[in-house]
Amino acid sequence: MPVICEESEPLSRVLLFDSDGLSNYTSYLARGISKFRQVVLYSFSENSHIVTGASLQKNVKFQYIKKWLPKGYSTFKGIIRVILLFFILLITLTRNQYEIVHIQEHLPMFFFFIPILKLRHKKIFWTLHDTEIFIPSNNIHGKLQVLFLEIVSQPKIMIKWSDAIIVHALSLKEQLIEKKADQNKIHVIPHFDYNYLLENHSINFKNSINSSNSHRNQNLLPKEYALFFGNIAPWKGIDVLIDATKIVADNLGQKFNLVIAGTPYDGYHTYFNNLIKERNNCIKIINRYIESYEISGIIKGSRFLILPYTKNFQHSASGVIPLAYTFSKPVVVSSLEPLKEYVEHERTGLIFKCGDSKQLANCIIELLEDYSKCSEMGRNAHQKILREMSLERCCEVLNNLYKMK
Repeated sequence: MPVICEESEPLSRVLLFDSDGLSNYTSYLARGISKFRQVVLYSFSENSHIVTGASLQKNVKFQYIKKWLPKGYSTFKGIIRVILLFFILLITLTRNQYEIVHIQEHLPMFFFFIPILKLRHKKIFWTLHDTEIFIPSNNIHGKLQVLFLEIVSQPKIMIKWSDAIIVHALSLKEQLIEKKADQNKIHVIPHFDYNYLLENHSINFKNSINSSNSHRNQNLLPKEYALFFGNIAPWKGIDVLIDATKIVADNLGQKFNLVIAGTPYDGYHTYFNNLIKERNNCIKIINRYIESYEISGIIKGSRFLILPYTKNFQHSASGVIPLAYTFSKPVVVSSLEPLKEYVEHERTGLIFKCGDSKQLANCIIELLEDYSKCSEMGRNAHQKILREMSLERCCEVLNNLYKMK
C-alpha cells in the first residue's frame, strides 16, 4: 500500500500525484522540485521516474500506483479502479506528513478529501493542462469516458477549492476566468524542457536495437525531413498538412520529405487511413506508439517540426514545442492561441493562419530553401527554452508559489 513517511523526517514535503498519460511530465517535475523540497511521487508508470532521472534524486521517493489497480480496461474495471484509488488516497492523505499536495490533470476521487486537507491546513496545487476534459475519441465510448471522469473528478469543485492552479498558457488562464475561477490563484508557468531525453539518448537508443520495429523505422527515415510528431486526430490538422505537402512537392519535388510519427487516437484509425491514401511519395509514416528512447533520434533527424492543429487541446499541444526547442529545432505552427504564445514569429518559428494550407506550404518552403535561417531559428529556440522554459527556472517559480500560498 502507499508509502507512509517516518515521523523523524522534515515536514518540507510535497505529495506529487501523476495523471495517467502524463507520467514522464510528472516524474521530471518531481526531479525539478526535489532541488527545493522532499517529494513523494505517486505515479501510474513503473519506469517514468527512471527515464526522466527522478530515480537518481535522493529527495524523491517513488510509489507505483498501478500495482494496486486492476490491469486492462473495461467498465467494471474502471469502477473498481476508482474505488481502489479512493482508498489509496485515503491512506496517503491521512497518514503521511506533508505540506503540499500537487496533482496533475483530473485525479479521480481526490475532491472527496478537500475538506480533510483544508481542516489540516494542507495546500492544494493543481496543474491543469487543458480547461476541458480531453476527449480521446468522438464515439459514444469516448463521450461516456468524459462523463464518467467529470463525475469522479469534479473539476468545478477543484477550480473553487484549489489553493493554486498552474496552467501552461495565458489563454488557458483566460478560459478559466471565464469559468468563474479566481484569477488570483491561476498562475502561468511554461511547459518545461525535455533535457532528460538528451541525457538518456546514448544509453537507451542502444537498448532500442532489440526492438525490430523501432530499428527498422529509424533506418527507413530520409536523411532530412520536416516532422509531424504526436498522436493523430481530426483537430491535429493532418488534412491541412497533407494538402500543403502537395503544394510543396510541386515546387520542390524530391528535395522535400515529411515524416508523420504517431498513431491515431482510438476511433480515428479509419479517418487517418483515408487521409493517407491521398499522400504522395514524399510522406513517410511511423504509425505506432513512439517509445521514449526513440524520440531523440527522430527529432534530431528533422529540420523542423510542424503543428498544423485546427482546434486546441493543450493536453496534446503544449509539449511538442518545448520538445522541438530542446533539440534546437524551430517550429511551424497554426495561429491557435496556446500554440502561438510559445513561438516568436520569424525568430523561433513561423506562424501561419489556422487551416490555410497555402500559407503552411509557404512556411515549409521558406525553411527548406533557407538552411541558414532554419538553423538560426533552431538556435534561437534553444536559447528561449534555456532562458524561459528550463526545468530549473519553472520549478524555482513553482517553489516560490509553494512558499506564498
